Amino acid sequence: MKIDKISNLKSRTWQRLGKPALLLAVMMTGLFLTACATAPGSAGNFVPERAQDRWDALLARDYETAYAFYSPGYRSTTSVFDLALKIRSQRVKWVSAEYRDHSCNESICTVNFMVGFKIIKPVKGLKVWENSSLVEEKWVKTEGQWWYLPKQ
Repeated sequence: MKIDKISNLKSRTWQRLGKPALLLAVMMTGLFLTACATAPGSAGNFVPERAQDRWDALLARDYETAYAFYSPGYRSTTSVFDLALKIRSQRVKWVSAEYRDHSCNESICTVNFMVGFKIIKPVKGLKVWENSSLVEEKWVKTEGQWWYLPKQ
């Protein structure tokens, strides 16, 4: 009996408010769901984690794991062996990577890291030179996933 009274009350309320109120309720629900799905922070929270994971793999010299973060286009032209060879043959050796900040839009993120490095025997008479530098990375969204896009 109570359920019938509640149903009648709801039905009469919607009849009094009419179609404009129902339309407004549907539109507000749609806007709310759209806002949640495209919240600007959603990519921004995920990309720095992926970027830090890539740097952690590079610092550990785990080139296969680091390679998995590179864009599909890069991986189609460069093998993991070539990436490892390129990194290992550099005179600069990375020693740390600390996340600083980022900015994103729907398909591109820029992530900044303070990267510590050392160079063995950079000039005659100097055994090691250590320093750090701000590194800006580009990450692109492709195939529903965020990928590191190296500078060529």
